[in-house]
Amino acid sequence: MLEIWFSAGYILLLAVLLFAFILWRSGSLVIAVAALVVGMAYWGWWEYARPTWTTGTVSGTEVRRSDTDARGMTRDVQYVYMRTQADAGVELENEDSWWWFKRNSERVFNDAKTAGDRKTEVTVIWTRWRSQLFSWHPNIIDFGPAGAWPLWQLRVLTFYAVTAALWLGYFYAFFWLHRRTDGDDDDAV
Repeated sequence: MLEIWFSAGYILLLAVLLFAFILWRSGSLVIAVAALVVGMAYWGWWEYARPTWTTGTVSGTEVRRSDTDARGMTRDVQYVYMRTQADAGVELENEDSWWWFKRNSERVFNDAKTAGDRKTEVTVIWTRWRSQLFSWHPNIIDFGPAGAWPLWQLRVLTFYAVTAALWLGYFYAFFWLHRRTDGDDDDAV
């Protein structure tokens, strides 16, 4: 249970909070609040969009018809049910995603059904949050054999490289802004 608190997301959240606290303690209240608001918004998006992976066995697949929307349209939603190595249940959606350049949801669903029939362990890369309240489910991005290291996929590497540069830019921008306004306060007195 303790290892979840050492994930990259919580470390980044702690860094944003500590950074805003340091800015506030050094006398830049407005910049500290702005850094906190921007950092929390970026962290929320990052946590939603970042790829996560788990290894386990597929316990079932299902296709459900969605409720009608405002235009009276419905769609078929593919669900994949898994049991992780820690014997926790995971319910995942399988749909195409323009953000992750995923246009192969039928192949992924077929792989999931085959893995479920054969009772083989697989590693699944997924993104998005799970919310019982809003009926949100994570979306499967890719499906592979157990033990495959998903960090080496081009889209996962690209995501982490771009967001690392954006995180560094965030910290640098607010530090630069703090330094810039800190010198102006001394001249006004």
